[in-house]
Amino acid sequence: MQQLPNDLPALNGALLINKPAEISSFGVIEALQRELCARHGVKRSRLPKLGHGGTLDPFATGLLIVCVGKAVKLARYFLGSQKSYEGMIRFGETTIPGDPTAPISETSETIPGSLEELQHMAKQMALQAYLQTPPMHSAKKRDGKPLYELARAGIEVEREPKLCHLYEFAFSEYQPPRARFHMRCSSGTYVRVLAQDFARLFGSVALVETLHRTRSGSFDIRNSCTLDQVIADKKNWAELPCWIPFDQLLDGFPRASATAEEAREISQGKQQTLFNIVRRAESVADGNSESSDRLVIYEGNRLLAIASRTENLWSLERVFPTDEI
Repeated sequence: MQQLPNDLPALNGALLINKPAEISSFGVIEALQRELCARHGVKRSRLPKLGHGGTLDPFATGLLIVCVGKAVKLARYFLGSQKSYEGMIRFGETTIPGDPTAPISETSETIPGSLEELQHMAKQMALQAYLQTPPMHSAKKRDGKPLYELARAGIEVEREPKLCHLYEFAFSEYQPPRARFHMRCSSGTYVRVLAQDFARLFGSVALVETLHRTRSGSFDIRNSCTLDQVIADKKNWAELPCWIPFDQLLDGFPRASATAEEAREISQGKQQTLFNIVRRAESVADGNSESSDRLVIYEGNRLLAIASRTENLWSLERVFPTDEI
C-alpha cells in the first residue's frame, strides 16, 4: 500500500468542478496539484494521481470531473458517458475553431429567420444520423501528435468522421444573430463543429459564443464546486460537498451484487463466478440503464469489479482488490 507523506490524506474519488472560462482542463488539474503541494508541504511526485473524465475547451465552462487517486482508473468510463450542454450560438460569423478564441474567418448575411425555424431544424437534425468530422483544433491525435499542434503549424490532415448521437437538441430563445440552446449528446461530440454544421443547413455560418456543460453521465453541475471554492476551503477534499467517493463513482451504471465468497473468487479472476453474477443481474434488469454492455459489481457498497460484454460474452474488465490504492 502506498505510504502517504506528512498529513496528506488518502484520497480516492472525484471532485465535481465547475470549470471557469479561460483555463484548460489540464490547467484545473495543475491548480489543484499546486494547492495540495502548498497545503501539505510535499513535492508533486508524492501527490495522488489526478486526471479528468472528459475535457472542456478553455473558453467553455461547467462540469469537469476530476478523478483522484485510484479513481483515475475510472476516468475512461466518464469519457464515454453522455454529456449535456447549454450555451449561445452566434450566426453570421465563424472562426476556424468555431469558438470566440480566434479571429473571424468567414461571414454570411444569411441567418435563420425565426426561433420556430431553429426549433424545427434542430428537431430534424436530432432525428437523423449525424456524422461529424473532428476539428483540427482538438486533442485528437494523429501519429501520436495532437491535431491542435498540427493546426498551429498550418498543417491540415484528413480526419475520419464519427457517428454522433443527439438525444436532445433545442432552442429556447432567439435574438438575431444569437440563439440560446441546450442539448444532450453522445461522448466525443464537438459542439462548436455541430454549430457550424447546423448553420450550413440555413446557408449560413456560426460559432459557439458561450458553452456550459451541465451534466456528464449521472453527475450534475448543481453538485459541483468552483475551483476557487475548492482551493479556498481548507477541508480534506473528501469532506467537500462536491466530492464523490470511489465506491459511488459508477452508480449510474447497471449494477450487480456479489457475496463475500463471490468477491474472493472474482478477485481471483474466476470466470464461472462472473457468469453466475451476470445471470442473477440479468434476471432483475429493467433495461433502462445507459450502458447495457457494462456491469458494475459490488460487494455490499464496495466497488469490486467492472465487467463488459462483447458479442454476448461477458468478461472481467477491471477488478479492485480491497488494498488497491
